[in-house]
Formats: sequence, C-alpha cells, structure tokens
Amino acid sequence: LLYGTTYEEVYEAAAEMQKILQYNVPRLVVYENMYMQAYRNDLFTGHVEDLGRYISGPWTLRNIHKLDGSSGGSVPIAISEEPDSFNIYVTNSAYSKAILTNLWPSLYKFGPDLKPWPDLAENMWTETHSDNPAVPDGHTRFTFDIVQNATWSDGVPLTAQDVAFSITYAFESAIYGNPATNDIGDLIAAYATTNFRVIIEFATETYWHFSNFAYDYIIPEHIFNDETGIGYEGWYTWNPVFDPTEPNVNCGPFIFTDYEAGEYYKIERNPLFHYAADIDNPIDPTSNATSSSGTTTGQTNQTIPQEMNWSTVVLTIVGTGSGIVIVFCIVLIIKERQP
Repeated sequence: LLYGTTYEEVYEAAAEMQKILQYNVPRLVVYENMYMQAYRNDLFTGHVEDLGRYISGPWTLRNIHKLDGSSGGSVPIAISEEPDSFNIYVTNSAYSKAILTNLWPSLYKFGPDLKPWPDLAENMWTETHSDNPAVPDGHTRFTFDIVQNATWSDGVPLTAQDVAFSITYAFESAIYGNPATNDIGDLIAAYATTNFRVIIEFATETYWHFSNFAYDYIIPEHIFNDETGIGYEGWYTWNPVFDPTEPNVNCGPFIFTDYEAGEYYKIERNPLFHYAADIDNPIDPTSNATSSSGTTTGQTNQTIPQEMNWSTVVLTIVGTGSGIVIVFCIVLIIKERQP
C-alpha cells in the first residue's frame, strides 16, 4: 500500500486491507453524510453529480448546456462567504478555491468520481530501477506527454517547460515560506525533454508521489520566473484580481472578467481552452454527454477527456447567509445582503 508504484498495485493493496478489516471487525459502525442542493433544470441540462464538489462543481460548469443545444446563457451560483484572495499559494478559502478551480490547469483533475482525470496530461508512465536501469535505484520517475494545444490566456503556448517550472517553483520557493512545497516531498528533478514531454523524479519508490504534484496548478513561467516575473520571493505578495496591476494569466476552462466586492465575481468561457467545444456547432439535445474512455497498458495511462459543452459566461453569486447553489447557466457568484 505504501510502496507500490502504480495505481493498480495500491488499489489492490487497499482492497485486501479492507478484507482484513472486515474479517477482524465484522461489525463496524459507519455513516454517510447527505448533501442536498437545489438547482434549476428548466433551462439547462448536463448537470454532473460530483462526489467532491457536488452539483455546482467544475464538471457541471464544463458540461452544462441549454436544453435546445444552443450556446450561451448564465449560471448564478451562491456561496456563503466572500473570497479572501485569488493567490493560489495564499488562500485557504473554499469560496476562493471554488472559483480558482475553473481558472487554472493541472496535469490531472479529480473527476466526478474522485478518480484521476487528465487535464494537461495525455499519457503518463511510472518507472523505477526495475523497469528502467536508467532510473537510479530507489527512485520513482514519472514521465508525462501533455496536450499540444494548451494556450495561456495571454496567447502564449503552454509547454512542458511550464510544467517543470511549476514543480520547481513550488519546491524552491520553500525558502521564502511557500506552503506549496509541503506537497512536493523528496523531489529530485523536474525537467522538460521536449516541448510536450516532462519528467518528474523522486528519491523514493511509491505511487503516492503522484498525488503530491499531479493535481497542483501549473503556472506560466513567463509570468512567474525569477528574472523578469513575479519571482520565487513574490509568491506571497502576488495579489491577482484585487490588484488590477498584477498579472492573472490562466489556462482553465474559464477566465476571470469582472467583479464587484461583496456582490459578484464573474468568469466567462475561455475560447482558448484545450478541450473547448466548437460553439458554432450546437449540441444535439437528444444525445447524452460522453464520458471518458480509458485504457491501461503496463504502467501507461491514456484517457480521452470530455469536451466542454457549456455556456459562454459563468457568474458566481456570493451569499453571506446561504450556501444553496442555484444553477441556471454566465457563472455568477452573488452575495445576498443581510437585512
């Protein structure tokens, strides 16, 4: 369970441990929390039940579309508190993160079933010394091929160098107090071998290194570099959105476009997103949204992610008194004022 290097090995070990638990503790009291959210289905379809972020999560926003298949529309979503920061390294607010998850890319996302779902990654394989003598004994090496059409919101192509830089930035800015390094572990190296292939290597053998970095946000090197950009030391003072002079360059399914403090935060469809559907070709309302297909060969994982079907704008509506989410497709977060 601790030292397996593939998802399959770890999954099998976890299943066996549950059998042992069932045998030794045949009567175990467990419970499951129930969450209820109201949402509209008279205008839009394609809502996704997300085990981690529920019906108002990013998968709904990526898949939702009008009943007649046409594009456009707006989705108000209520949250109970105002975001504290849009600095991905500073904020601890779930309400900030509810917006940020729609703006930033990563190698993998948590799917609606909480399993790894590729975002930038197209292929991944894991190697140890027993698989490849070029890998030092005791090390784990992850190799990723990334999509070739990812583009930052300022028009600059996203490459494997951005991925390698993001891991290095989190690791090396630790000396300035960046908490992102806590997830990285015993990193040995992160480097790009081509524009679309990156290698990330650790000093110990375990699959669990994957979750230490694969879900972390990828940042643009041309914005964060230590020579002409924000720099390693600037991780804490960077204040996007609230300070309009600060750069806010993303590569997610949405881009941030407007806000009024205490009232709303507005994000719109990112036309440069690497899985964006063609809005000039309306969706057939009689067909169901397709889910991913996955094949595994040895230690290589290949998954075809789903295209985005949703509307043009998303508005998130911020509320101090209620956490009820009303989805009806712009994402707008509106704040309900107390009487």
